[in-house]
Amino acid sequence: MDKNRIIEKLSWITQSQLAPQPITQEYKERQYRFFENYVHFLQDNGFITKEILRKGEKANDDSQITVGDLTEEGLKFYIFGIRKWREKYDKAKDKDKAINDFAFIEKKLKEFREKQNQSQL
Repeated sequence: MDKNRIIEKLSWITQSQLAPQPITQEYKERQYRFFENYVHFLQDNGFITKEILRKGEKANDDSQITVGDLTEEGLKFYIFGIRKWREKYDKAKDKDKAINDFAFIEKKLKEFREKQNQSQL
């Protein structure tokens, strides 16, 4: 797989025709915060090959994740958990609550680890 392939770039979301129109600064800020949360979650759990965002660094439209930024296990978890978290966020009525719903992603991480352990037996 091409390590330079971009999995997600924030401008794809913040400048999308599918985004709520007109695209407000509040909408962008929420997307940035959500990206920051899941990038730090990936980094904190060892799924990243290099630091994408330093502590306190803010995301912007140029922020992105490539295949090479994730470990092999990290790519699997991104598909298994992070995409589900984004789906949950996109459907949420209270976006600010959903951005910080780490209980959901912690549960996904537990499920993921259990599946990984079962497949190694």
